[in-house]
Amino acid sequence: MDNHNTTEQAEPTVSLSRRKMLAATGIGLAALPLMSKTAFAADGITKTVTPAAAIPKFAATAYGASTREGKINVVNFNLLEDQAKKVIPQAGYTFVSGAAGDEWTLRENRRSFDDYRITSKRLVGLAASDIDISTKLLGHDLPMPIMVAPMGVHGMVHEGKEVLTAKGAGLAGTLYCSSGASHASLEEIAAATTGPKWFQLYYNKDEQVTRSLLTRAKKAGFTAIVLTADALGPGQSDAFIALGRPFRTDLPFGNHDPKRGGSGDFFAQKTDLTPETIKFIKEFTGLPVIVKGVLRADDAVRFVNAGADAIQVSNHGGRQIDGVPASMTALPAIAKAVNGRVPVLLDGGVRRGIDVVRAIAMGATAVMVGRPMLYALAMGGAEGVQSALEWLANDTKTAMLLAGAGKLSDLDASYIDIVGENARFNVAKG
Repeated sequence: MDNHNTTEQAEPTVSLSRRKMLAATGIGLAALPLMSKTAFAADGITKTVTPAAAIPKFAATAYGASTREGKINVVNFNLLEDQAKKVIPQAGYTFVSGAAGDEWTLRENRRSFDDYRITSKRLVGLAASDIDISTKLLGHDLPMPIMVAPMGVHGMVHEGKEVLTAKGAGLAGTLYCSSGASHASLEEIAAATTGPKWFQLYYNKDEQVTRSLLTRAKKAGFTAIVLTADALGPGQSDAFIALGRPFRTDLPFGNHDPKRGGSGDFFAQKTDLTPETIKFIKEFTGLPVIVKGVLRADDAVRFVNAGADAIQVSNHGGRQIDGVPASMTALPAIAKAVNGRVPVLLDGGVRRGIDVVRAIAMGATAVMVGRPMLYALAMGGAEGVQSALEWLANDTKTAMLLAGAGKLSDLDASYIDIVGENARFNVAKG
């Protein structure tokens, strides 16, 4: 295409028009690095100028995952998903967005936040510059109580795979939790982020495979192990199964790839885990252990008594078993039962800053965010993930200011009006 003889005089007008159009859909100019800019030459002929940044660093494949890279302008995560759906291959979007069964739990993860209404405090003397959402978590100083949840097979979304998602978390200064079901190897992921990192373990039936994964994770610099208690592998929705389970055949599970130091079959997972498993991992690695997938207060107490260093309230994004409570519904009773002995994390349905405020007010130490990070990855690679995390952090600061809380430790149940039978029941049950 002829790119010469263009002028820049008309570019601000064109850019403004594009910004208005894209702002309405939730994505900024940088989210479309592979699209050309349009400028108007002095003779009135429309020309197309392809910026250098539009050249992809990741080669396109027959599968067709995204190769986009660049900052994105996030308006909200719902609009982000709408845009990402257009660039993620059907197989990838169906896998990421779906959940188990009739997807009631998936929907409930979002709806349940409505049971916790924020009761703002007024005239408390706060300025925007006073808001501090930094937190400490298992030895790490984080600028926000928001982390990237463990999610597998990022190559279904972007050719840069988990390497770019981890890099984006590091750019935002926050923690990345690496899934045992990743397309990239744990070593590749560890090298990609400048931020803290945890490794999510799917315990293998072959003890040597499990020991190898734990040894590699510690050597690579992961600072904690997340024991998966709520899953037996990548959860698949009915819609994904109906498509024929179209996983990428060109990308193996990176942590089990013999070419990258791996061994064993990812799907050969041990199901008869007990609290003794927590003790083994702690003794073998010397690292803190977080138990992920807890929905009952009595389970949380058993796991803490067995040595768990944190509890992650999670239903695996509704991907494993339908009909279980939303994470937010289960949180208050678990936090009450744990009673500050260890941090309590929450994942499942967090989409706005008000959700972060609700979770922390009801006892969470921090939250993890899943699917929106993959949508951001599709739209902008590492900088897309960074943009999404920073947007949610800023949205949380705004929610804090409007709620009348200057720092996270100010938040407690007095900021929440609890409605709904499930919410009341679970608070009392704790």
